[in-house]
Amino acid sequence: MATLGSRVRRLALALCAGPALAGLLTGATATAAVAGPAAGATSAAKPARSMTVTDVWMRDTVSDVGIQPHSSSPLWASPDIKVCPTSVECATSTFPVAGSTSYIFVKLRNPGPYGSGTDSGTLRFYRTTPGGSLSWPLAWVPVTSRVLIVPPGVTTVRAEWPAVPGPGHFSLLAIWDSLTDPLLFMSTDIGTNVRYNNNIAWLDLVSV
Repeated sequence: MATLGSRVRRLALALCAGPALAGLLTGATATAAVAGPAAGATSAAKPARSMTVTDVWMRDTVSDVGIQPHSSSPLWASPDIKVCPTSVECATSTFPVAGSTSYIFVKLRNPGPYGSGTDSGTLRFYRTTPGGSLSWPLAWVPVTSRVLIVPPGVTTVRAEWPAVPGPGHFSLLAIWDSLTDPLLFMSTDIGTNVRYNNNIAWLDLVSV
């Protein structure tokens, strides 16, 4: 019941203050938030709500079907994120050139197992510093964002990424957030966040 109450409070916060502010506030209460899901979460992690609930998601692994939390690995090689050298989607993700402009392609899947219907929200991208920490949110730098309407099916989103950092090893994060599909919680541990939120995807990168 504590977990359900926590999620209801987060949804109310998102409706009143918007997804971005809700994300900041949940990040500030990470210690309390992570204890709830880790102790009692199940595969039906999103509770029923008194409003229409959508569920846009991205795969963490090839076998991922959107259930949260999930135990498949690796978490840091999402097949639904690609980094390409041109504005035309490449067959496989490439190593970007440091200092150049690359393009991020993300596949948003709708619906997942916890909702239905067309969704509207914001797809945000973050990166770490090459060789730096993964701690959320302090170690993550905003890259760009897209405000989108996502109908049922698979929607491919392209975002321009200027001034790729590096050279070096770092990580890229894609986060979908909307009023009817808010993040359940955000702890300082990015792996936990990815496992418990099917609307977060993570890709490890090396810029050359």
